Amino acid sequence: MASNVILGSSSTNPYVTTFRISQNSSDFTPFVLSPASNKTVWVVTIKEGNIVDNVVEPSKAQIVNFTMGAGGKPIVTPVITLVNAIPSDIVYDHNLTRVWFLENNSLAYYKLAAPGNITIEQTFPGGSPQYMTIDNKERIWITLLGTNQIVEYDPIGKTLVNYYAAPATSASLQGITTAPDGTIWFAETSAKRIGHVVPCLTGSCNVTDYSPPPSVEIAFPIQLAVDRGGVVWFTDHGRGQFGSFNPSTGEWRVFGIGYCSESYNPDCPVGLPNAISLDSNGMIWFSEHFAGRVAKYDPTTGSLTEYFVPAATIPYVWWMWPGPGNLVWFTAFGLGEIGYVNASLPVRISIRAEVETVKVEQGTSQVIPASIMDQAGGPVYLNVSTNGHDGPFGSPPLIYGFAVPSWIGPTANPVPATFRVSSAWTANLGERYVTLTAYNSNIAVNAFVTVNVTLTSIPFIFRTSAPYVSAGFASSIGVGSLALYLFSLPKNSQKDQDRRKADTKTNSETKADMQNIS
Repeated sequence: MASNVILGSSSTNPYVTTFRISQNSSDFTPFVLSPASNKTVWVVTIKEGNIVDNVVEPSKAQIVNFTMGAGGKPIVTPVITLVNAIPSDIVYDHNLTRVWFLENNSLAYYKLAAPGNITIEQTFPGGSPQYMTIDNKERIWITLLGTNQIVEYDPIGKTLVNYYAAPATSASLQGITTAPDGTIWFAETSAKRIGHVVPCLTGSCNVTDYSPPPSVEIAFPIQLAVDRGGVVWFTDHGRGQFGSFNPSTGEWRVFGIGYCSESYNPDCPVGLPNAISLDSNGMIWFSEHFAGRVAKYDPTTGSLTEYFVPAATIPYVWWMWPGPGNLVWFTAFGLGEIGYVNASLPVRISIRAEVETVKVEQGTSQVIPASIMDQAGGPVYLNVSTNGHDGPFGSPPLIYGFAVPSWIGPTANPVPATFRVSSAWTANLGERYVTLTAYNSNIAVNAFVTVNVTLTSIPFIFRTSAPYVSAGFASSIGVGSLALYLFSLPKNSQKDQDRRKADTKTNSETKADMQNIS
């Protein structure tokens, strides 16, 4: 790809601006990025190897400078081409003005003052470096998948400070981040744990890891970030959920992403959250790879906002990173584009649950009252989603629901709505979050409600073996009467067929993701 000027954006979403990097299907595709300023982003673009006329073409990558030029026209400049390399991470170092990236078994950088040249800073034989972070001492920490280690490297002194063995065997080390206190957190993906390093000057530093309790199920923790209060946030790439771990209290929480319609893209409900980071305001941002959205979680209000990347085909939003100017940059390699969410723009849809916790017996349903505001100028649709355990793809859901009404028009005042949440007979007992979603074609806003599933009190003679059955009783919040309602949802609905189709695609795509990671 030669240097070129792109004559504008291709976005149709008022919150999201996108720019085409790949000009055709055989061009380099944007993969990961790192913002340097509110006008410059460093991007890794990749081209997978293939066989042409019985000749094997190697995989290639480019380090690309993307800069907004005069008049808002972006200039795309590839500075380095790499052969037989697919860098999995890139970080712009403001202090050393270097662009760090991971190339095969090496840590390398591009120096702005020496255009056209790269420096192989350090090699880790058999290491297969995955992700990196820079701490407050300018040291670079890297997860090594091949050797099951975390390495600490000092680029100023050009020394390998320390190697740290992951507590779990064959942990499939992935994401790594620096906490405000200077300690390091990392993801032990296949072990389903989160690890912690307290740096020291000896070889016997404190390295620990933490597993969630049986009531909290995570499948594939891949990347993480630590907020100002020391809470560790992570994405679960194996399920449509994200979560947090508070080391001070030992509390784990997981949240399902917002409801996502197959009409937007058939893989939408699968989600697969991936990259995660905090912005300067303490907001937690993450990418939803299959869902094609960029999400923001506000830990103060407990609300989740998801921005849709405009697309006619599945965008595959692999990477996301907040940058200066309240712009959150992302890659959409399914479109060959990069773009940003303008987080300064007000969101004109809101949702508020009127209760914090509801109790639902197995095999019954409960009503959750909510209020919706729609000042976005079009219809807003309402629905319910759950975490990855309660909504497994290809199997009947354990927790499910719908809203009444299912949509509302523009309003000047909040409109009441009810979300009916149902529990299957086989749903696990205990508390979990369900997600109440209000969305249009540009954005989704979500509120979380704790649902406590308890043992059913329905006599056995009234129960049914049908997979989709719920019974509603009068609720403690004064909804309904003491009547018993039994109803059954269609077993072979188009929705179920779409879920099975999405599950089939999920399995193959997840295997592809795992191969890329490995």
